[in-house]
Amino acid sequence: MPETRLFRLGTDVGCTDGHCGHVRSLVIELAQDAVTHLVVQPAHREALARIVPLSLVEAANGGIRLGCTLAQYEQLDSPDETYIPEGVGGREFYGREPVISWPYYSGGDGMFGVGEGVSGARQTLSVDSVAEQLPGEEEIPPGEHVHAIDGDIGQVEGVVVESDTGRVTSVLLREGHLWGRRTVLIPREAVSEVDGSGFYLTITKKQVQDLPPADIPS
Repeated sequence: MPETRLFRLGTDVGCTDGHCGHVRSLVIELAQDAVTHLVVQPAHREALARIVPLSLVEAANGGIRLGCTLAQYEQLDSPDETYIPEGVGGREFYGREPVISWPYYSGGDGMFGVGEGVSGARQTLSVDSVAEQLPGEEEIPPGEHVHAIDGDIGQVEGVVVESDTGRVTSVLLREGHLWGRRTVLIPREAVSEVDGSGFYLTITKKQVQDLPPADIPS
């Protein structure tokens, strides 16, 4: 049986010389059915996220360790494009059309980082450009829904992949409501489709509920 490793959303990520953030999302190449990149977000969104190729990941499961330094990590491409929208002071330096989006991080003292605060910071908006940078790949963010044949059954917490290929072997599902939550592993063969609205299964809610709890620490 091939060796596997778990990539769990929200897991802490470290470089060889320090902590660099947590897993914000997973990037899956649909044609190969494989995880190709992790999107790593620094704590408190103090800096831009980075797109980390799977080849840099040296260890996973309990925590994720990258085979690069913090300086090398910071040279990786970012999925976020941040700019000042039209109609806000400083827009003349950017030359992009506005979009509707909340910022990923704040540059000033305004509410939620939007608008000018006492420091004179400008309003900024951020857009996620993973789809543009990695065509043919799907980004899996926290809270992605899992749909059984007969309805919504829970949310994705992560995926288990073959260590050498990145191919998905199972999906870690958080099933149930606040007071009755548990995690189960959905076999890859029970997933029929993945798209922008979540994972679609070939089994029913009852069949999911009959699966044993995942033997994975919370």
